[in-house]
Amino acid sequence: MNLLGSKIVFKYSLYTGITLLLSGCKLFVPSKYQNYFSDQPWDNIRLAKTDEIPQVVDSMVIMRSNREFYPYRKKFLGDKIDSTQQDRTFLVIAKNSKWIVYPVKDINSGISLTNKKQDLVVYVEGMGKNFYHAGHRAFGLSSQYKVLVVMMDYPSIEPEYGLIKNFRYARKNSFATAPSLINLLKELDNEKIAGKDWTKENWTLFHHSMGNIMLKRIMKERSDTILSPGLFDLVVFNAACTEMKNHHLWLEQSKLGKINIIHYNQDDRQLKGARILALKRQLGCKPGRHLAKNATYIDFNPLVGPRHSTFAEIPLRPPIHPHAREYFNQIFNGKYPDYKNKDKFSKVKNGTGYYLK
Repeated sequence: MNLLGSKIVFKYSLYTGITLLLSGCKLFVPSKYQNYFSDQPWDNIRLAKTDEIPQVVDSMVIMRSNREFYPYRKKFLGDKIDSTQQDRTFLVIAKNSKWIVYPVKDINSGISLTNKKQDLVVYVEGMGKNFYHAGHRAFGLSSQYKVLVVMMDYPSIEPEYGLIKNFRYARKNSFATAPSLINLLKELDNEKIAGKDWTKENWTLFHHSMGNIMLKRIMKERSDTILSPGLFDLVVFNAACTEMKNHHLWLEQSKLGKINIIHYNQDDRQLKGARILALKRQLGCKPGRHLAKNATYIDFNPLVGPRHSTFAEIPLRPPIHPHAREYFNQIFNGKYPDYKNKDKFSKVKNGTGYYLK
């Protein structure tokens, strides 16, 4: 390929990668996403009154948030990290397309109010989420896979920012949210130690895209050593938008999960865009040569092609592949894959784990 051809390919990759990575951002908003930044969803969200007692319903999620809090505004959770560094916990109930958001003392108080003992998923999303969109993803995961979702919510997009500034903003805030996540996990650790009822349920820590930045920080700084070894049955790095280089060094020293799984896809267009913006190879695109000995690597490429989000049904996007849905349903509910099943898996030729077929 000549120099001119190389420049054309680079410009095309830059455009398509960044456009898809930041499709929710102000500079690249297709017509079908015009209401993404609208305050209209807040017409159907209200903050519960102080003496209001939550009603147990099927659709309930717990959200820990470090956002600015304005209890007397319509949009009572903002798009910046709280300047006082205060985290707040909410039990969110969805009924008849309306949300009621109940402030609760801590994670364990929220769990007790759900009156549920289901497999539990601590879920951290990536870039481009305000409180409404984060909650929408949490409810989607809960209903699709019949699990109790505890979400670590953080500001990952600012409507007034442009494309590149929003990318940097989300990365910075994910990194800054690591102490908040540790506090959340410590509360869950105390709950598991004290609660004999949690012996049968599966616990998964699931980080998607830029949400992996805070998990990397926790493991690299060894903050997870204050937690019980094997607190989670499974830790999942899904489409990790964080640097691939030397990931084995910080992952191998962590005992947070009994099992670690890294999902990657070499054709993930969002992560290709992230590589250009961050100037670093992304773990969720290619794991590299130095693999973590305590992790299993799953290549989603044969199943999903260039897609980035492979586990959640998202409005206005094609449905996820049935085999991907089945796979996530298994791992979230403690039924770990049989990699010897040749109908579902095959070994990657270079030794980087397994293909999901």
